[in-house]
Amino acid sequence: MSSTSVEPRPWPQRRWWGFVALVFGFQLGLIFWLSGKSATRPRPPGSVPSLHLAGNAASDLLALSDPTLFALPHRQGFSGLAWLNIPQPPFRSFDWSEGPRWLQLSVQRLGAAFEGSSETADFNPPASPARPEPELTIAEVGPLPSAPAHSRLRLEGDLAGRRLITPIELQPEQHTDLLTDSVVQIVVNSAGRPISVPVLLSSSGSPEADARALRIARTARFGAISSDGPGKVTNPVADLTWGKMIFEWHTVPKQPTNSTSTGP
Repeated sequence: MSSTSVEPRPWPQRRWWGFVALVFGFQLGLIFWLSGKSATRPRPPGSVPSLHLAGNAASDLLALSDPTLFALPHRQGFSGLAWLNIPQPPFRSFDWSEGPRWLQLSVQRLGAAFEGSSETADFNPPASPARPEPELTIAEVGPLPSAPAHSRLRLEGDLAGRRLITPIELQPEQHTDLLTDSVVQIVVNSAGRPISVPVLLSSSGSPEADARALRIARTARFGAISSDGPGKVTNPVADLTWGKMIFEWHTVPKQPTNSTSTGP
């Protein structure tokens, strides 16, 4: 025995149209059934505020019921007649009927003010102020620093604490102009000997004087520093002494040299 599936047959078109008409008719019936059929009744008017114009007889009564009658300045209060009633200025027409009244002026006094000013006025141009003449003043020359009476040597820096052993006697330098100081820098060891080449830091203006200063600095000897004992310094650089030797030259004029002339 075989089982076959049974499929539902679709509705015919007439049946669909009948169903739509049935739903439409049902909706129309609900609309007529739920709609009101009674006549519209007008709503009775409620109590609303009304406005009436009060006459002269009711103005006093309304003024008494005003809450600001005594609390604030009021025209109906006790000070209303004093300063709240501003008097109106009288109206005057701008039409002027009276003829013009000109100021009376004597004909004889016309130009009198000009004559008086011309008599007292000075028409001469004012004199230009005199220019002050410059005063010639001569500046006062202060005393010039006197040159040293003789050449001398001065030590600066750490070298000033070392005793100079070499006797140094500086002679005056001959030059056409004053010479400045020759500044030489040297380094001295603990034995008192210069271990570096003397360096010329400042020239005096004379090559001969600078060369003489370098030669003296190279041959100078100073007192030795004792480095014995428990506090002996093992670093040799710590025993070096840096300083400057300043040569202050006493300048004297050059002596003229006798030039021999050879005859023909």
